[in-house]
Amino acid sequence: MRKRRIAVNSAFLSIALVLTALLVWRAREGQGDEAAVPLEGVRVFCEGEEISALYVAQDGSLWVGGRDGVKSLDMETGQVTGYVAEDLELIYAAEICRSFEGSVWIGHNQGVSVLYPDGAREDYEAPLLTGGRVNAVLCHGQEVLVGTMEGGNRFVLRDGRWQLSEQYDQEKGLLANPVNVIAAQGGTLWFGSYLANQPGGISILEEDGKGGRHWQYLTTGEGLAHPYINAILLLEDKALAACGQLTAGGLNVLTDSPRGYAVTDSFGLTDGIPGEKVRWLYLDSAGHLWITTESDGLILCRDTALPHPLEGVCLTWKEGLSDNEIKKIVESDKYYFLAGRYGLTRIEKETVERLLEAGEAPGNS
Repeated sequence: MRKRRIAVNSAFLSIALVLTALLVWRAREGQGDEAAVPLEGVRVFCEGEEISALYVAQDGSLWVGGRDGVKSLDMETGQVTGYVAEDLELIYAAEICRSFEGSVWIGHNQGVSVLYPDGAREDYEAPLLTGGRVNAVLCHGQEVLVGTMEGGNRFVLRDGRWQLSEQYDQEKGLLANPVNVIAAQGGTLWFGSYLANQPGGISILEEDGKGGRHWQYLTTGEGLAHPYINAILLLEDKALAACGQLTAGGLNVLTDSPRGYAVTDSFGLTDGIPGEKVRWLYLDSAGHLWITTESDGLILCRDTALPHPLEGVCLTWKEGLSDNEIKKIVESDKYYFLAGRYGLTRIEKETVERLLEAGEAPGNS
């Protein structure tokens, strides 16, 4: 049964990748007759490389994860200063995060690797870890959550080393086995699925701290724009879910009530989202909300008010992005770094403030 599931997941993934490649090719062909005019303060590093994960390291360097492993870059020059791990492959979806005691977790195609503060490295793969590539890693409190194509994994620290404490799949509470996104707030865990639509969507696990548990599920039947979940952003007064695949999807607003979370608002092309599939969500340290899409760039909003239509600045390759698909965003004191399908974009924070003050990027009018 497990081999059959792997075969089915692989088939779906192959079809999705071919369709995505065709769409990207079509989009890039359409760009051929236009000229990019990069904004002042925008630079591209690692041009032509697919970037799947970003991490701002304690030493002030930027870790970049891609096909050739995880390497460290000088933030000012973009030059490679060394390799953290050359044997790991990070493609399509991956994550790097730092746990409370200083260990750095790297999700990749074969599993997840833990780099301990003492220099040791430990690799977790199937069958100990649920199978398939790692899509999400979340360092939350004193735990680490890892999502793969075949389920979720929960790790705790025991005697100085991380150990698997619990796993989740369709038989243990999830809507679907593929875990593409994980988010957490207090004692509540959120799991978003992908490549699953019978059903697919969001599984919410609430724990009361006394052993009590309650699962809630959100699907297209409850108003999600699409059963494939690409990002979940938890805010103080609401949660945002980025949904979609290829040419379908949108952004959903979820709010809590005594009866559980419900979809209370939706945003699509007519509401200011640049493209159908919403790819990533990021709330930066200044309170600005970044909403990226699969192939149509991003919209940068001053805050999380989310009026209809959205008010913000749209950025694409024409304004200097490496390409129109932005997969991850991190920031340092001076810069924002955007991981793209064809390179790494660095944007000065002063540039972002100027754009928001002006209300639009040149060429967006």
